[in-house]
Amino acid sequence: MVREKKMAEKKRILVVEDEMDYAKMVKMRLESAGYEVSVAGDAYSGTHQVVKNNPDLVVLDLNMPAGGGFALLERIRKIPSRATIPVVILTGRNVDEDLIARAETYDVSAIFSKPYDASRFLAKIASLLRV
Repeated sequence: MVREKKMAEKKRILVVEDEMDYAKMVKMRLESAGYEVSVAGDAYSGTHQVVKNNPDLVVLDLNMPAGGGFALLERIRKIPSRATIPVVILTGRNVDEDLIARAETYDVSAIFSKPYDASRFLAKIASLLRV
């Protein structure tokens, strides 16, 4: 009974990343921290999974097929029931002032550069999900 309750409380995270080896690594790290994780390989699939699976948080790469990360962000923010979902960008791009300013227009919760500091990444996600 206790195990069933714990499983029901697991927070759901969607990782949208086109580099599948990297997506698997992020997924394993998040699952080992106790999250339920699904993966989408492009912006179109990511949009579909946000609508279908209603994740609690999205981890998002910016450079990917089917529109890219900012196109996905724009679509997420237009879905009334998902408009305020926390989004964490995990990118190989240079994180400069322009990228930060653009991310702020979409109310992005955090930006991490690849490779990322796993402990900071997991701590930020935990704080966003209040776990």
